[in-house]
Amino acid sequence: MSFRAYRILFLLGILALIIGLTYWESWTVTQWKKPLEVVIYPINGDDTDDTQAFVDAIAASHFQEISGFIDRQSERYFLKKLPSSVVRIGPQIKVLPPVAPKGQRSALDTLLWSLKLRYYAFHNTPFLDSLGKVRLFVVYRKAEDGVALQHSLGLKKGLFGVVHVFAQARQDRQNNVVIAHELLHALGATDKYDENLMPLFPEGFGESEGGPHYPQHVAEIMAGRIAISPTRAIIPESLDACVIGYKSAHEINW
Repeated sequence: MSFRAYRILFLLGILALIIGLTYWESWTVTQWKKPLEVVIYPINGDDTDDTQAFVDAIAASHFQEISGFIDRQSERYFLKKLPSSVVRIGPQIKVLPPVAPKGQRSALDTLLWSLKLRYYAFHNTPFLDSLGKVRLFVVYRKAEDGVALQHSLGLKKGLFGVVHVFAQARQDRQNNVVIAHELLHALGATDKYDENLMPLFPEGFGESEGGPHYPQHVAEIMAGRIAISPTRAIIPESLDACVIGYKSAHEINW
């Protein structure tokens, strides 16, 4: 067998190992036999001194609301209490995640961006220490009038997400809603809203029993909004106003 053939076999073996580890991680985490471990990697997204000061001051206590939310919601679906989830802070990352292609994009563009994103996650986090943990790269930016944040995402294949939030203390609790939403994506949950960002009935309603009554008082976390009327929905102020609905619970193996 030629050297080229050996090299191809070696690369195929590495690829098979990576694919196997990816599926093993997702399967292991969603068996819920051990505590869910989430690592937050803060990133200064606009390279300003104010944002850097905000990022430097971030502590694990900023995110305990998320672990408490997961623990409370799990009790609605299990006869016994699950091991408590853990959210901790990883080191700051100085490199921004690759930006998704804008406008119309081909399948090849999407594939290349996905590969770049996976390499970014692999390159910027410790390999062995990351196994079996959800990695969330949280990009902080100062709020600017008329400037929207980039779209956040969570990927089940790889157990990681990129979350764009505001570097403002008054936004901490709403930031946690966005972070929890992407965390659930990384665990396998899908969005529960339509093209107009309106919650879908029944799976996107926090209170779905008895029909689509309005106003709702809580948001299904994967819908991301509280349905006030058939044409109006508002972003919840905190995770206290959110629930994990039956379909999302099924998708994350609850």
